[in-house]
Amino acid sequence: MRHRCLALALAIASLTANADAQEPPDTFRLGEIIVTATRTPQPRAAVPAHVTVLQGEALRARGITRVVDALRTAGVGSVAQIGAPGAAASLFLRGGESDYVQVLIDGVQVNDPGGAYDWAHLGTADIDRIEIVRGPTSVLYGSDAVAGAVQIFTRSGTGAPRLDSELQVGAGERVGVGASGAFTTMSGSVALSGSTPLGDAPLSWTVSAARQGSGGLYAFNNDYHNTTLAARGRYAPGTGTSLEVNARQVGQRFHFPTDATGALLDRNQYTDGAARTLSVALGQRLSPALHAQVTIAGYRSETGGSDPEDAPGEGYARSGARVRRETAELRLDARLAHGMELSVGGELERQHGRTWYESDGPFGPYSDRSRDRRAARAAYAQLLGRVARVALTAGARLDHSDQFGDFATARAGATLELSRALSVHAAFGTGFKEPTFFETYATGFARGNPALDPEESRSGELGARLAAGPLSFAATAFDQRFRNLIQYTATPPSADAPSYFNVGRSRARGIEADAALAAGAWSVRMSYTLLDTEVLDAGFGADPQFATGARLLRRPAHQGALDIAWRAHPRVTTGVRWRHVGERLDVDYSDFAAPVRVTLPAYTLIDLEAGYTLPIARGSAALQAGIENVLDARYADIYNFPRPGRVFTLGVRYGLPLR
Repeated sequence: MRHRCLALALAIASLTANADAQEPPDTFRLGEIIVTATRTPQPRAAVPAHVTVLQGEALRARGITRVVDALRTAGVGSVAQIGAPGAAASLFLRGGESDYVQVLIDGVQVNDPGGAYDWAHLGTADIDRIEIVRGPTSVLYGSDAVAGAVQIFTRSGTGAPRLDSELQVGAGERVGVGASGAFTTMSGSVALSGSTPLGDAPLSWTVSAARQGSGGLYAFNNDYHNTTLAARGRYAPGTGTSLEVNARQVGQRFHFPTDATGALLDRNQYTDGAARTLSVALGQRLSPALHAQVTIAGYRSETGGSDPEDAPGEGYARSGARVRRETAELRLDARLAHGMELSVGGELERQHGRTWYESDGPFGPYSDRSRDRRAARAAYAQLLGRVARVALTAGARLDHSDQFGDFATARAGATLELSRALSVHAAFGTGFKEPTFFETYATGFARGNPALDPEESRSGELGARLAAGPLSFAATAFDQRFRNLIQYTATPPSADAPSYFNVGRSRARGIEADAALAAGAWSVRMSYTLLDTEVLDAGFGADPQFATGARLLRRPAHQGALDIAWRAHPRVTTGVRWRHVGERLDVDYSDFAAPVRVTLPAYTLIDLEAGYTLPIARGSAALQAGIENVLDARYADIYNFPRPGRVFTLGVRYGLPLR
């Protein structure tokens, strides 16, 4: 497989190497700017990584209101959601685990310590763009950035104040056991944005609110809603100083009738939660060649579950968890001789975790509580430069945790511009994921292990990118190895031994390709991923999710997407989206005492959409209509948890200048 990946990348390079060969540039063209891959703005052509960028305005114009659906339609990684809207959703990049993706919103890390992030509650209403970087980025972001990083940039205000609003409703048939009738969805948002003169510079600002909800996909007890409030401001007077403040809160409640096997049996259990982020970034240009930035950020997540009594005497259960991450960072960016750029930084982080559980029933009351904390410090350096046609990237980082000690990561890459149209890149890097609080400190039915080491990875890739006028194409072959994977055992070696150990190993390798073409009124985007995964060491060998020689769960070998848009008239747009997901392995927990491995069948989804811009005298307005899953395909991301069939949507967008 490794040789096939290398051969494909070299073949791409050889087939197109002569394009524009008579006119070599001295430096890389500016083109699209990428931030997440290097933490400083860089031309896309100079970044030694496979990057996908999704524009928020384009997503909203096409009726995509949830980020998890944007990731699905773009074909980046594998998305797995537990059935209905609002249920937990995960993203697997390059075959890594779902907690191997670092997620940032305006620079604030929003993973729980140890990498977990639920994509179900993130809407597109206030998003400017999404950058998805494949490959290890721990050298820049520390723990959890093992298989990639996804950064959400929210909208900032410019120009005269304006009001933007959106409303979308949808309807489809319920699915699952005993389901009948229709379920509904709703998404709405309103935002005020602009810039206001303040002294000798404008103050840019945005405030927004969004609401999403669903009447429930399953037969009963499946309602969902969330509310997002966000604000952003930036001020940069002509003194070389900049100040940026971001605040955001998302709250949700999800009712679910299922147990872990997918059986519908409970009419009143639900989960709820709230996530808050706050960041303040102060930048100062110390000299023409030196810039400093101090960032203070905080993330707080509260989640809970409640299962009230179904009948007197049957008992109840309640649980909750609270996570806080507080970080402070100082970064210096210096322009050196010969076009080199050096970034050095230091970070301090404090993590707090608190959980509680209580229940009462036929076997009597039970309760369990924990309160844990740990701190980490890190220093990193990154050097960027160009030598003739080659852009070079090199970085190193040292993290120190008061739980697992020191851990070093590194990354190096080079991008060679063969012509004005074609570049190739190669990169190698390492990454790590710290243990979760539960794996480290748990008590009760599972016992944590404070001596756990981080999970770690080594990754190499080779890719090519072609950008010739309206056509762009990128392909990357990659190979990743994961080791020190943390596994649970229900039969520890002694009564007082922990339940978690570093024992597992796995690998993932494959090819990912993207293409885009814009020609007149037509635009076409395509993506394809070939993925080969294998468990190299199953450790205890008792986990049905992890068997030596088997593929990793919920990661298809083949996945592809095609998106075609056509502007039939200056006021009319139409589009079709096609997505295919191949067979995946999963586990059937119907018999919880004896779970078995199963194969989820491949599926293909087709969506249709149309938009019409209304001719109004002031502002802008547009109607949008769509049909998701036109063929009413029956499928599931996770065994026994069916996903929606055909869904009809209708939306309206309205923007109004306020002066």
